[in-house]
Amino acid sequence: MKAIKYLVMGVMLAGFSATANAQEVELNAALDGIKSQAPTAAKLAEVAYKKNKKNPEAVLKLAQAFYAQKDTAAARKYANLANEAGKPKYQYAPAYLLLGDLEATYGTDGGKAASYYNQAITFDPKNPAGYKKWAMVYRKISPSQAAKKLEDMKAQCPDEDVDAFKGHIFMLANDEKQAYENYAKADINKLDKGYLNEFVRASYFTGHFQDALRAAEAGLKIEPRNAVFNRLAMFSNYELKNYEAAKSYINKYFNETDSVKFSEYDHFYTALIYQALEDKANMYEQYNKALELVNDQSMIKRWAILKSVSDSYLKDKEFDKAIEYYEQYLACKPNLGFDDEEGMANIFSKYGDADASKKKEMTTKAADLFGTLAEKYPIQVVYANFMRAGLMNKLDDNMKNNLAKADYQKVIDLLATKADRSKGEDTMLKTSYHYMMFNAFLNKNKALAKEYANKILDIDPEYKPALEIQKLK
Repeated sequence: MKAIKYLVMGVMLAGFSATANAQEVELNAALDGIKSQAPTAAKLAEVAYKKNKKNPEAVLKLAQAFYAQKDTAAARKYANLANEAGKPKYQYAPAYLLLGDLEATYGTDGGKAASYYNQAITFDPKNPAGYKKWAMVYRKISPSQAAKKLEDMKAQCPDEDVDAFKGHIFMLANDEKQAYENYAKADINKLDKGYLNEFVRASYFTGHFQDALRAAEAGLKIEPRNAVFNRLAMFSNYELKNYEAAKSYINKYFNETDSVKFSEYDHFYTALIYQALEDKANMYEQYNKALELVNDQSMIKRWAILKSVSDSYLKDKEFDKAIEYYEQYLACKPNLGFDDEEGMANIFSKYGDADASKKKEMTTKAADLFGTLAEKYPIQVVYANFMRAGLMNKLDDNMKNNLAKADYQKVIDLLATKADRSKGEDTMLKTSYHYMMFNAFLNKNKALAKEYANKILDIDPEYKPALEIQKLK
């Protein structure tokens, strides 16, 4: 009896194995046919489905194969059949994920894709894929809601790095501030190259240079020749005033990175590094390269580079070069303002102060320019006349020719009766009265000098020169 029993069991198991093998053979044949886009692929899929219609995993493989070949109709058909295969016992969450992918990739209704992903979450709340895919779709509608959904994932899937994925969501939504705030909370040691790339950019462009450097250095451990990591490590070190460290990245970035096209911005920043290190030869070489590459579409503007070059020459007291580049700056900068044009007057003034042989010529140019600006910018008329007065006074020998008197008088006329003067305006008025007071004193008009002294003391009761004049008999 025992022999017969085991014989029957062996026959039954052999039959089961043969059936299972046949199902697998037919499924593999269908998958191969779909992948090779064979003319019989649809028929092979039907045969495989009939043999596996109670097996949702097998049916979903058919759907996924069609999805890979961009046959959306067949993919949708078998995804729905895979879900049906799980009923009535359960809904098949992976089928909803694929249906969501179909809508997200080929559909026009993001809400429908989100709905499918939400069903996947409902039926398999421990699978992080549903939350992530829902967030990726919903970020286009509301990045903050997408981030909130990821908090639900955190409760169900504690091993997932929610902060990093939230950072990714906000980066895709072009919200660098929120992207930075979330990436900053993530474990940097667990971030892959893509996340580190986003973290370094979000940090740098929101002004968090220490974190940008931290992310760049972590990225370089993974990919030492990565252009983005080397570039932003160099830039961040500059912003942190780590100039020698920034310099060490110059060679790495320009000579040891892969697949990079250097921009005018790269050369401009490199010039700034060399400038900080007082390496003038390399600084001007990099400025020139930046000027060669800059165009109307550049992130940095030609006029900004020209201004920086002019400032560098001014710092080095190479005044003729400073003037040359500042003239180019003024010629190409759109929407010039008072401050822009005042810059040229300041160069003239410093030139005159530094070179005795040029004092009269350059100081006169500066004064004349302030006179022009007083007419061109009425809102700055007080300041422009005040500055012109100071320059004219430099050309006067102990007030002998009263060269500044007319301009200081204009300042007095404009400010003396003004009720709501600012602190700066009080200073300009006091200085103008001071000139008039000493001018009167030098011309031996003590009464007038005392009159101006009293006006000064109304503004500043402790102003010593005015107090001294008051004591005169």
